[in-house]
Order: sequence, then C-alpha cells, then structure tokens
Amino acid sequence: MEGGIELDRLDFSIKLLRRVGHFLMLHWGKVDSVEKKTGFKDIVTEIDKKAQEMIVEEIRKVFPDENIIAEEGISENGKKLWIIDPIDGTINFVHGLPNFSISIAYVENGEVKMGVVHAPALNETLYAEENGGAFLNGERIRVSGNTSLEECVGSTGSYVDFTGKFIEKMEKKTRRVRILGSAALNACYVGAGRVDFFVTWRINPWDIAAGLIVVKEAGGTVTDFAGKEANVFSKNFVFSNGLVHEEVLEVVNEVLKEIGEGK
Repeated sequence: MEGGIELDRLDFSIKLLRRVGHFLMLHWGKVDSVEKKTGFKDIVTEIDKKAQEMIVEEIRKVFPDENIIAEEGISENGKKLWIIDPIDGTINFVHGLPNFSISIAYVENGEVKMGVVHAPALNETLYAEENGGAFLNGERIRVSGNTSLEECVGSTGSYVDFTGKFIEKMEKKTRRVRILGSAALNACYVGAGRVDFFVTWRINPWDIAAGLIVVKEAGGTVTDFAGKEANVFSKNFVFSNGLVHEEVLEVVNEVLKEIGEGK
C-alpha cells in the first residue's frame, strides 16, 4: 500500500522483474561458483539469493501484510500469497544459455490471480491476470489450434526414469519434444502457442504458479496426471492447448505404468 491506495499488482510485478532482470544480465554466464542443494544437478548461486532478496524486499515494502513463498528458503502461509522463483533455469543461467526466467505470482485463497514470467536474455515478459487475458510484451497471446499430435511440438523437464520413456513415445507421435530448462518458460510457451503441450513431474509451486494463469488466460488447459484440474500446489502437471490434452495424458499414464508409478 502507498498512501492508502493499493498498487496495481501486475504493473508492480512487471516493473520489478524487469529491474531484477537487468541485474541478472550483469552476471549471466559469469558466475564463479555454485552451491549444491540436494545434488550436483540442483544448484543455487549467490545471484539467485540476491535476486530473491531484491524481489522480497519490494514486496515487503509495498504489501507488508501479505505472505511469501520463495524458492530460496521462504515458506509462509496466508490468504494473500506471493510465490517467487528468482531464477528458473539456474543451470542455463550459469552456462550462458538464454532459457532462464524470473517468475512471480500472486495467489488469493489458493487461486492464482496474477502471474509474470520475465526472460531477460530473450527480452520477453509474459503475463496474465485473472479474466484479463494473457500477453507477451504487450501483445495478446493464445494457445495453438493444433488438433493432432502429428502437428505438435511439445516440451518436458528432465526427470530420471520418466523423461526418456516419455520422449521415446512422443517422438513417434509428434514433430518433436524439447527440453528447454525452465519450467516457467515452458508453461508460458504453451500459452503463446510456441509449444502445444508441456508435461512436468514432481515440481514446486514457484516453478509453475505464474505459468498456470498464463496458460489458462490464453485459452489452454491445465490438469494433473489424473486429468483433474490442477492448482498451484499440485505436483504433476500437463499444460496444453486443450485440443490434444487427452492424447498427451494417455501417453503420460502409459509411461507412469511402465516405471511403476501408475495406478
């Protein structure tokens, strides 16, 4: 709140993430050291931590009564909740690859109301607000109109056991399946019609909260692996244009059965 007037959350978030993006670009591909979190593939840098501090500081200042969940060690609960990922795609960021992003979402009573994903190396900001449509750098976006998997390009994350089998099956049915390295961007690319579906397994809310509303507002479908409408705290997601959703779910569940994770 400033002067008793609540700021526009979307405008606030876009400006904040673009400012943090400028900071990230100073360090993109230039990180000297990384820390391992749960394993050698799960890493964090001092830049992740500093970017999160910048975002959290601004939220605390402008919305002091609201709560925050952030990747690097903040886990609060509340009816009004901000969910933050300071760098989604840290491995790409460290190695100088452009597919990384900053993600922020605002959630009320468990429902995502607003989300922004900013990709500073690509100079792209994707965002959406409930009942307001989805946008890329100010231009309205929509999911693709492809109705056959043969016309589709999909994406997924890199998960032991699941990914190899999923790609093997999908490469026989689609044009290609990509692994881009940023879940937030993968989800938003469904909303922008760049990919037709994105499948992600065992993921955290900060990775997909903003992308969830972007895809919905762009006309897409988001469910869990059981085909039920997903929420920000679901763990498994299928994002799609809605037209190929059932076919993607079928392949997902074939893979889960093969690796002993199905019903």
